[in-house]
Amino acid sequence: ADRILPAYDEELVRPVAASLRRLGITLHLGCAAQGLAGAGNGLRVRSSNADEYVLPADRVMVAAGRRPRTDGFNLDSFGLDMEGRAVRIDEQCRTSMRDVWAIGDVAGEPMLAHRAMAQGEMVAEIISGRRRRFQPAAIPAVCFTDPEIVTVGLSPAQAEARGHAHQVALFPFAANGRAMSMEATEGFVRVVARKDNQQILGWQAVGRGVSELSTAFCYAIEMGARLEDVAGIIHAHPTLGEAVQESAMRSLGHALHI
Repeated sequence: ADRILPAYDEELVRPVAASLRRLGITLHLGCAAQGLAGAGNGLRVRSSNADEYVLPADRVMVAAGRRPRTDGFNLDSFGLDMEGRAVRIDEQCRTSMRDVWAIGDVAGEPMLAHRAMAQGEMVAEIISGRRRRFQPAAIPAVCFTDPEIVTVGLSPAQAEARGHAHQVALFPFAANGRAMSMEATEGFVRVVARKDNQQILGWQAVGRGVSELSTAFCYAIEMGARLEDVAGIIHAHPTLGEAVQESAMRSLGHALHI
């Protein structure tokens, strides 16, 4: 890839890349690992223009991709319907075989622990006789970099792809009192909402500790909140959460601090 964290839009990734550079970390973008060097003391790398060189290294860690851990379950003998490498499930996590459910990473994206936990709770209730379905309006995703990235719901690009006439507003932590006192002013909160009725479609944020804002983001989307709902809630001062309110206020045209 030509940039880090390609699953996130460039605006969110920019503060993370800047933080890495400040730490003295060199990023080799657009390159491909070719294998260990002959002496085992480095990594052979091919650049985007096909040049090869060796990066000296004591250890090489491969941290790309995940595979379901199904060893010992004799899963192949079940003959379950698959979607690629993932087990196909419905909204109750049922597989194609009666009384066999699948939850978590083995059932495909998004591969998130909190999604798996919610699915597991639902399946346990179904087995005990309750009627349940897994239909969340929003599942938060957090990238625990420094600064952190959190996304909930639709990004601007996703809203555009789905044909939503939408509006986007961003509130920078540089204008947030708590962020200033923490010396953590890099980053922002961004809200995506429908233009016709201001219903909130998605939230994104990057900054120190923004993973803690994911709950507020989920509440807003699960409850069908509109911009004016969030803008009208009194937030404690000084807190990072004020940036959530101010992003909604800015989308409505009356942010206080910028």
